[in-house]
Amino acid sequence: MATNYKLHDFAKLLGKDVFVDANVLIYLFWPTGQHQYESNYAKVINDLIKQKNCLFVDFLVISEVVNRVLRFEYQKLNSDQSFKDFRNSEGGKDTIKDIYVIVQEQILKRFKVIGKTFNKNDIANFLMVDHLDFIDKAIVSICSENNMVLLTNDKDFKNSGIDILTGNIYILN
Repeated sequence: MATNYKLHDFAKLLGKDVFVDANVLIYLFWPTGQHQYESNYAKVINDLIKQKNCLFVDFLVISEVVNRVLRFEYQKLNSDQSFKDFRNSEGGKDTIKDIYVIVQEQILKRFKVIGKTFNKNDIANFLMVDHLDFIDKAIVSICSENNMVLLTNDKDFKNSGIDILTGNIYILN
C-alpha cells in the first residue's frame, strides 16, 4: 500500500531513492512567488541530500520544467505577442538560455537522471482518461518500477498508488 509522507517525515525515507517532480524543481530554481512552497521544498531537498538519499529526475520532468518556466515568463509580459513569437524573439531566446543554464548548472549537477524506454503496452496503458495527465502516468510508471518515492506538490498524484513525499495538504488528507 502506498504511503503519503509529510515533508517533515523525510527521515522515514532513509535509504530510499526519491524522484523529484517538475513543480518542486520550479519551486527550487525559479521564483514563483509561492514562498512557503519554495522554502519548504528547498529545506526538504537539503535534508534529503544530508541524509544521502539519491535524488532523480528524467527527461520528461526536465522538459516540463523548461516548457512551464518559459510559459511563466511569457505570461508575465501581458503582451499581444503570441507564445511562439515570444519564444522566437530575442527576449524569448534569452529566457530559454537562462533556463538551460539552470538545468545544466543546478539540476543536472545535483540530480541523477533516470531513463525509461516506454513500449507500446506502456503507452496503451496510459491512454485512459483519469486524474493523471500523460506525463504523470509516465512518472508513476518510473517510480513504481524503481521503488522510488515521488517528491511532488501535485495533488493529481494523491491516489496514484506510489509513495509520495509532499507538503500539499490535499494529498495528505
